[in-house]
Amino acid sequence: MSKKETSELAEVVRNKNSETEEKINAALDELKNRGIETENYSEIIKKSKKPTQEPDENSPILYSDKVISTFSILFSVIFGGILFAINLKEVDKKKGIVPVIVFSIIYTALSIYILNLIKSGTGGTLIAGAIGALILNKLFWKIYIGKGIVYHRKSFVKPLIIALIIFVPLTILVIWANVISGTL
Repeated sequence: MSKKETSELAEVVRNKNSETEEKINAALDELKNRGIETENYSEIIKKSKKPTQEPDENSPILYSDKVISTFSILFSVIFGGILFAINLKEVDKKKGIVPVIVFSIIYTALSIYILNLIKSGTGGTLIAGAIGALILNKLFWKIYIGKGIVYHRKSFVKPLIIALIIFVPLTILVIWANVISGTL
């Protein structure tokens, strides 16, 4: 237990219903050794929280992982990949741009192929987008940007307008083509 972070020890105490009594006692003992009063549960939680850093004037301006996920799910993994590539350019990690864009294109193409093969509807498309977003945000973000980066959040309004300009006409065309062919 001595090698665990205070937050990990507090988590053991917090999850006392799913932990063994021995493990809970060991965590409480270690917290006491660190000078944290274990009688007061809220004190344990307060002292276990890591301080959050605030971005300063030197912090990069990036699209957040939530924005990238939302655009990947609603519009396509290619669109999320483009936003991620813009982030990579902003943090001067240009060597990651090509792998991210290539992944986004290949993943989207494979998703379209597989979803058409299994005749999946909107649900399958959203799930595929969510999986692609997870890969972009968990794997590529960790590799190229780093987990603990402090940044200013970039506005998503401009990419949203561009996405709507692209996807609204495409959606209308798909509906119109289905009406003409009699499949709608």
